[in-house]
Amino acid sequence: MGIRLLFFVFVALILWGVIYFQPPIWVFPTVFVVIFLFYSNTLRERVPLFLSNRTTWAALAQLMNNEPKSDNKTRRFVDLGCGLGGTVAFLARHHPHWHVVGVETAPGPYLISKLRVAFIANAEVRFQSLWSVQLGDYDMAYAFLSPAPMKRLCTKVQDQMPAGSLFVSNSFWPDDEPYDQDVLVNDSRESHLICKRV
Repeated sequence: MGIRLLFFVFVALILWGVIYFQPPIWVFPTVFVVIFLFYSNTLRERVPLFLSNRTTWAALAQLMNNEPKSDNKTRRFVDLGCGLGGTVAFLARHHPHWHVVGVETAPGPYLISKLRVAFIANAEVRFQSLWSVQLGDYDMAYAFLSPAPMKRLCTKVQDQMPAGSLFVSNSFWPDDEPYDQDVLVNDSRESHLICKRV
């Protein structure tokens, strides 16, 4: 009930603003294009734009530190739905011995992410759906999505990720799916990094 009321209040405020300020006609298509660039994948993927914060980045970096070292190969990390690329850039800078990949399907965040990691040698961002990522190529995967796709994603992780790899989900996890560790992140959202060793 509270969300609906907030939505109607928000719509009423927008209508009042349009009537009162009478913005030029070009404002409306501009707003539409911006919304499209940032949220065009929301209906298809059922995932809004959630952004991980610096505290979460640091907690992920610590989890990467805890992973066993590999002398003969570069470790690989993937952010499934990397948003604006903050996680990818931070982890690549703090873990030069890892190759950090982000995938994103919303055009606006993808372009921002691509620019953000353009000069980081061990980072890359791809315009790719998380469902087409071959998880067998990665030692660690991270997702900050929504409850809707988590059951399907956990099945994909179990089917594709190599033995001993680590999957980390920020705050969302299927009720009937076991996990190995729940790391409470000391941030304002009280985020949880839910970890599953494959």
